Amino acid sequence: MNHNVRKLTEGAMMCAIVGMMLLINRQTGGFIEDVFLFLFPLPMVFFAAKYGYKDALVVLVAITLLTVILGTPQTLFYVVSESIIGLIYGGGIYHKVNTKQLVLWTMFISVVVNLISMVILAKFFGYDMQTEMASYENALTNMTSQAGVALPSTFNMTQYLRTIMIVSVMLTGCMEGLITHFFSRSLLKRFKYEIPKSTPITEYFPPVWTGYVGLIGMIAVQYTMARPIPNELVNNLVQGFGMCGLMYLSFYGYMAIILFGRKRLPKFRIVVTIVGILLLFTNAILVAMLGFLYITTSLHKKLLEGDTHAAENV
Repeated sequence: MNHNVRKLTEGAMMCAIVGMMLLINRQTGGFIEDVFLFLFPLPMVFFAAKYGYKDALVVLVAITLLTVILGTPQTLFYVVSESIIGLIYGGGIYHKVNTKQLVLWTMFISVVVNLISMVILAKFFGYDMQTEMASYENALTNMTSQAGVALPSTFNMTQYLRTIMIVSVMLTGCMEGLITHFFSRSLLKRFKYEIPKSTPITEYFPPVWTGYVGLIGMIAVQYTMARPIPNELVNNLVQGFGMCGLMYLSFYGYMAIILFGRKRLPKFRIVVTIVGILLLFTNAILVAMLGFLYITTSLHKKLLEGDTHAAENV
């Protein structure tokens, strides 16, 4: 088949796939855009990975026009945003961009899209953050009163919940970016594309300095909960930074537990994994400190080697 004819045919096929998803989404009351949003970048990933940015832009314009006809303003925002993510990821594959850079860009754009939809365009999309936070505040107040836990008088629950909500939106964006990355790689491998080999997350060594930054953040969030900073904006920024640091260290702490189960107790690795999940929800500080050691000491290397004396030599 002529190259240009094939390109035109495959571009039309990508538009048809998006059109089918839009029709299903419309018939199910927005189910796909609420639950399976990560599916929308995949057609653009496939096309851009094969033909590059320039030709993929034409398909992006066609998908945008199709969404204007078949979707709502909210659907248009999501489909175009996710298609741009697919364009960047697929185009990066075509131009042999480093996988780490592609993942970071995908996560960054996903975070920006989530922040815009949940914070800036919330009312336009029918989402009231103030009402949502008020319901969360009532639920937490009832929970603490029933448990007999007295919160410090200086603790501002509204500020704290607002920070948690923004951080959760950012983390959701990161997760969406990672899901797009994994699904895209699976799709491209299925179609025999040449893609660079990725490093397993357990073999990735994060920079040592990030462990210390995470520790500072963890200390900062504990301090601001006990003694809030008078300036509300600064307090929210510090708490948001601290929560990100705590979650970052907790993630690598959980990775340490996974590696420990795989290398030291292979027969009981499922039990170790479950214990790790329970620790994440019951004692996140302990898991975060383990993550700090995982990043800043030789613990990670020892676990990869399966050294039975790893804990003693850290």
